[in-house]
Amino acid sequence: MKYIRTFRKISVILLASMTITFIAGCNCEIWFGDDTSDSPIYHGTTFTMQLRMPSEESVREENDKFSHSELDGDLICEWEIPAYGNTVYESVKKYFEDRADSVRFRADQHTFYMFSKCVLENGDEYDLETAYVAADGVYSKCANRQSVLGADGIAGTDDDLKVLVIVYKGWLY
Repeated sequence: MKYIRTFRKISVILLASMTITFIAGCNCEIWFGDDTSDSPIYHGTTFTMQLRMPSEESVREENDKFSHSELDGDLICEWEIPAYGNTVYESVKKYFEDRADSVRFRADQHTFYMFSKCVLENGDEYDLETAYVAADGVYSKCANRQSVLGADGIAGTDDDLKVLVIVYKGWLY
């Protein structure tokens, strides 16, 4: 009887340790598939990415819990991003690999990447945790699901991403 209780305690401790190790090891990765490419390539097209200040005007969409800034605030910085892979995440990550300025992402709920921080060449930093992001004027929830190739998935067509706007502190809580 004593051995059974000892075995149970060891089993519970071992299971708890394995669970904690698994959670800690997966903390910053996407667990389930996303829209990124297995072997990303450059598609020969580009899109403009703009970082903007919040506008004086705000809007509340039909399903929004909070209002967000319009997309016409003062321009902070603008980049011409080569379309690389299938998603904004892949393109932006590749573009900023070897540059003095940077845009970083963080995994959220292990299913998508959100913009997290922008550091410009002059050292100015922008916390993008409350940024409103729009792809061609439409709300874009996350970077690893936002296509650079449009609905048809073919590069060089009219539905390719043209302008991605990140509004600094764009969600108005």
